[in-house]
Amino acid sequence: MQMEGELQFHVATAESGRHINRGFCGKCGSGILSFIEEMPGMKFVKAGTLDDSSWLKIDSNFYSSSANTWSPIDEDIPSFTHNPDQV
Repeated sequence: MQMEGELQFHVATAESGRHINRGFCGKCGSGILSFIEEMPGMKFVKAGTLDDSSWLKIDSNFYSSSANTWSPIDEDIPSFTHNPDQV
């Protein structure tokens, strides 16, 4: 991954009590990545930031309980109504 400039971070506390760190571009505000402090070693990179995302394969759905009707859930992969306890 290659970036220019420093990420800015906003930390929020989820309903679960976990601490979510959201990294974004300090110039335009675009979301770049996020991570949960209590889940070390795992980072969530926003797919829209990639030059080529054609190689990505969705293997699970999070927050399926609030999915929009215009984007149906793939019933062939695991779905979670919220974040699972362990990903």
